[in-house]
Amino acid sequence: MLYLAFGLRALLFRPQAVAGSPPADGFRRLRGVVHVHTVHSDGGGTVEEVARAARRAGLDFVVVTDHENAAAKPREGLLEGVRVLVGSELSTTAGHLLGLGIRAPTFEFSGGALEGLDDVRHLGGFAFAAHPSSPRADLRWTRWELPGPWGVELVNGDTVWRTAGAPRLLRSALLYPFNPAYALLLSLTPQDEALRQWDRLLARRPAPGLGGADAHGRTVVGGLALPVPSYEAAFRLVQDHVLLPPRGDDGRAVVEALAAGRSWVAVEALAPGGGFAFTAEAEGRRATMGDTVAASPGLVLAAGGALPAGARVRLLRDGAEVAAGEGAVALRAPARGVYRVEVRLDGWAAPWLLSNPIYVFDAAEAARREAAAQWPAAEPPPAPALVLDSFDGPTAFHAEHDPSSAMAEAVVAPGAGRDGSAAAVLDFRLGTPGAGRPHVWCALVDRTPRSLAGRQGLVFDLRADGAYRLWVQVRDANPASADEGTEWWFASVRTSPEWQRVGVPFARLRSLNPRSDGRLDLDAVRQLVFVLDEKAVPPGTKGRIWLEGLGAY
Repeated sequence: MLYLAFGLRALLFRPQAVAGSPPADGFRRLRGVVHVHTVHSDGGGTVEEVARAARRAGLDFVVVTDHENAAAKPREGLLEGVRVLVGSELSTTAGHLLGLGIRAPTFEFSGGALEGLDDVRHLGGFAFAAHPSSPRADLRWTRWELPGPWGVELVNGDTVWRTAGAPRLLRSALLYPFNPAYALLLSLTPQDEALRQWDRLLARRPAPGLGGADAHGRTVVGGLALPVPSYEAAFRLVQDHVLLPPRGDDGRAVVEALAAGRSWVAVEALAPGGGFAFTAEAEGRRATMGDTVAASPGLVLAAGGALPAGARVRLLRDGAEVAAGEGAVALRAPARGVYRVEVRLDGWAAPWLLSNPIYVFDAAEAARREAAAQWPAAEPPPAPALVLDSFDGPTAFHAEHDPSSAMAEAVVAPGAGRDGSAAAVLDFRLGTPGAGRPHVWCALVDRTPRSLAGRQGLVFDLRADGAYRLWVQVRDANPASADEGTEWWFASVRTSPEWQRVGVPFARLRSLNPRSDGRLDLDAVRQLVFVLDEKAVPPGTKGRIWLEGLGAY
């Protein structure tokens, strides 16, 4: 009987009504969901099924971010009346990244955090640290010091259920048949750690925040895939609202608005969040979320709009409350700082709404903070102190590959170098994984034992006929290793059709060997290897990569 009573309550639950209206500010307001997985990775539905669920949930856009790929790119555009955008979720050594607005890559993402940020930038996109406060160590973002203008996922559906606890999850499971969105709402927990990390990042530079559904359209329990929570239920829980120019390409404009922080996150299952507004006004000029304004006696920060009755609006400066009010809040002549808004509703621990910041700084401080949010200019690699192979004469490098792949046997190409000199060439066709060949690869291998003690890294010139990820490996002696008594230390570099000088510090190299001895022994180097595999480029890829002037610095 008690279960039925709670079920009836769930069945009758509806999002709270709002009163008031947003200002006529000239922006178009769209709502959507970011961070969705399909059958192209570990999701349970097709892109078309995702679009239909988004339409039923009343969304204007949905951003598909399958793991390590943008295979849904051909379906990007208007689908079922919804704008479908395709990015990717990258797994890195420091947690996961969402890459929004990217072109379809011709290479695989490498796993390095810095490389992941650089790949998203190279592909014309914008990165967000995904589920930064996840209780799972391999999902949690840990490299908060890394450069670039990347942002933060403030609310994440996967983190919500992982932190909800067994009683909450059981209650949600029992009530899900009555009202799926309400059942998910009951499992929603405050994302305080993610907000604290965001505030610390905002103290250094602008950093946009967004909400992520992390929707898969299914849950796997004991190897059994259950079609819950559905895409539609997940889409009705948390949504991103963006402000767009009066006209333009909605697809690119949505990504640009999210990247600029011209957006806010709302728990839509509690109340519609599209009527919110957070502005800065001075001398007849108005700014909004994502903007920087100068402190002045006439400046007024104001937040409000169409909100539920009794909504408590909190204005925070540098993460601490400076003003609050019911239904609206205003602050005159604010001091310099980072201002954002949280709106809370009675009876709910998690905020109903999280805004992106408005930044109040003078011109000099604003310029310094903007500079901190830019990708740093690349420093030229050091000159080689030791030449390992000029490729102008006989070379110890030779071609090796798995049986399903192919390589040209000649590994030196006269006249192919930067200035007409000779260069090593990796002329490859990568095979396709299958029965008995789970790993496919093509490599240039030098098995000369040598000591690189006292050196800091490798340096070489690199060019290719396309953009690929190439593994640079230094293999040292490790008798405990099953790999011919060597341990493989590696990092990846991205190729370009133009010659580039590349430096690979030994400190960047990492090992996945379960019997690692914990350090690269430079006095016991056994092999130098340049390798492509299915983790670097898609199987079946054919191309050429040239190297010259290999040295150590």
